Amino acid sequence: MDGHLDLAENVTLFGRDLTQSVAAIRAAEQRTERQATVSLPELKRGGIAVAIATVTGGFLASDVAGVDFVPRSALYSTPEEAEAHALAQIDLYERWQSERWVRVLRSSTDLDHHLELWRTDGLLGVVLLMEGADPIVRVADLEDWWQRGLRIVGLTFGDTRYGSGVAGGEPEPKPGGLTEDGVALLSQMAELGFAWDVSHLTEEGIWQGLELGFPRVCASHANAQALTPTARHLTDPVIRAIAERGGVVGVVLYNGYLERTWLADRSIPITVDVQVRKHVEHIAQVGGWSSVGIGSDLDGGIGLEESPEEIDTIADLQTLGSAAPAEMRHALLGENWLRLLRSALP
Repeated sequence: MDGHLDLAENVTLFGRDLTQSVAAIRAAEQRTERQATVSLPELKRGGIAVAIATVTGGFLASDVAGVDFVPRSALYSTPEEAEAHALAQIDLYERWQSERWVRVLRSSTDLDHHLELWRTDGLLGVVLLMEGADPIVRVADLEDWWQRGLRIVGLTFGDTRYGSGVAGGEPEPKPGGLTEDGVALLSQMAELGFAWDVSHLTEEGIWQGLELGFPRVCASHANAQALTPTARHLTDPVIRAIAERGGVVGVVLYNGYLERTWLADRSIPITVDVQVRKHVEHIAQVGGWSSVGIGSDLDGGIGLEESPEEIDTIADLQTLGSAAPAEMRHALLGENWLRLLRSALP
């Protein structure tokens, strides 16, 4: 299981056809960096049964002011524009379901039924996560998103009306936490049954939410700040707090998040057996082996050149098993995430 993939965003905002093979996508795009590693056929070939798949508003125009961001159609300036992007992505997941590429999983019953069917048909099950809550125009709209199948919400990427976000992360801690609307949104999320993804939120905001007693918590894609010292990643006390609540931290496979010095020297080898293992073992040491999973984010603005040497495509995800002791490999590769989903989904 993969705890974080930006499947629909790559189609609706960036024009990739994920029903093609990775080889076909690479041939069509002819990129020399961020080459595709993820497609629906490749997920099936790799035996990935379930993914937490994102719904996003795109990218806030003011966050990329002065940057040559392409395509401009992926940007939003108002909550209503973010809402339209996110709804188009849910529409895509539903279309993929009708075309038998995926199953959208809304309940624990859906999950268990899917896993039975997956043994014979290999279809990907997706649980929908909103990454950055700007598409939720009003807190009162949250129930409508629940009815559309959304089950997990992360309040921020960069700053949103709901809180201060760390985006890709800077070395210095970022001040700021939840806004009044963010506290109200978390309260409504708890009441309706959503899970909360703390990824991309400032540490102050994470602690505010945890102190409110939110019951279903994860970090879909975040690494250990002790090893990669930026605000984007999680301190040991936060990892421990997530683990104490039965949550899971999904290790991200972006080389720059596994080893910060790689950003200055891309000749540094990044491997599963060295850097990924360090993060997996650190999280497990702090929170226990039940608290660590995979949150690859392999299609989140990165690709082949930015991923560990053992990863050519998403089908190689099982190589991450070597980052854990033999008796813990199934836990890392999916059992921990499945346990969390069974307890968090209605």
